[in-house]
Amino acid sequence: MDEGVVDRLRALGMSLYEARIYVGLLRHGPQNGNEVSKSAGIPSSKVYSGLERLASRGIVHSVRTGSGTQYICISPDELIHRFRNEFDEPIAYLEKALPELAAFEPADEVLTVSGLDAIRENSRFILDDARTEIYISVWADDVDHLRESLVTAHEREVRIFGMLYGEEPLGIGSWLVHSYQKIVTDRIDGRMLTVVADREEALIAHIPRQGPASAVRTRNPVLALVAQEYLHHDLVLQRAQLNIGYDEWDRWWQADPDLRTIILARQPEEVSK
Repeated sequence: MDEGVVDRLRALGMSLYEARIYVGLLRHGPQNGNEVSKSAGIPSSKVYSGLERLASRGIVHSVRTGSGTQYICISPDELIHRFRNEFDEPIAYLEKALPELAAFEPADEVLTVSGLDAIRENSRFILDDARTEIYISVWADDVDHLRESLVTAHEREVRIFGMLYGEEPLGIGSWLVHSYQKIVTDRIDGRMLTVVADREEALIAHIPRQGPASAVRTRNPVLALVAQEYLHHDLVLQRAQLNIGYDEWDRWWQADPDLRTIILARQPEEVSK
């Protein structure tokens, strides 16, 4: 847990050594310089410069005692309050000022998104921006990373229509569990993540079993419509499977060579082997 805290403190502007010093003081209370060096796990030659920088910002205070100088950190509540004050004002300013600087409206752009973390972050942004409805198709590997955004969208009374490639659908919105996850995984050699918000913005991602994940994100109305129609048809087909029964459904498509080829992405002679 300490490393997670250190990473977040660094994201808020502390250096590695400063973050470790603060965590060490928070865990172990008042300490002298040598004790801070040990509890923070940093070289003794670096500890005093780190303490001085934190002291100059009012995050650490020095206390003289009969045995020397000890250092004590401010409380977590005070630190968080300082960070909020430090970052809220510039964020609020930029939120107002940046849109006024924009010289173009990238409504029809198709943007490339590279890497799984970036794909998830872009998906969350689209979900957070949805006003009326969301269509989504997602594997269980990714759903937890989007859960909070889906929950808050539901609380905003955004309608959610989801297809889950996994075990249990979320308890919000309208969800179906895909019945041919392994077939789809084999066919596309991995998994996908598709999100459409308000039929205005879409993200379509391919996350292969091996190699880098990639996606496109677009506000092009035709591409957003195509993505939503794909999700719509997938949901309708799954509902039909439920009503007809999986055994009957399997007999139907397996008896048709062309349909087997389409579903399994193999030639008829390969399917019959």
